[in-house]
Amino acid sequence: MSGIMKVFFDRISDLIRIEKETGRKLRGKKIGVITNSHDNVIEDSFYIPFQKSADYLGMEYLGHAHFNANILNQQTKIELTFI
Repeated sequence: MSGIMKVFFDRISDLIRIEKETGRKLRGKKIGVITNSHDNVIEDSFYIPFQKSADYLGMEYLGHAHFNANILNQQTKIELTFI
């Protein structure tokens, strides 16, 4: 996990422990993850913190989409419900 991503999850944990009222405002919201790298896939374990955080905060986890940065002009269909 990158440093920036670690800070993101640190701030999310603040919503769970410190800023509970703000965290409660996320209940019922939807969340999805879009990633890119120089590989075709990312291990599913990468997405576990997103899924667990969404579950804890009462958010709907829509899933994830991954794009390979090595493929120029990559066209991938993303369902409108994910967007």
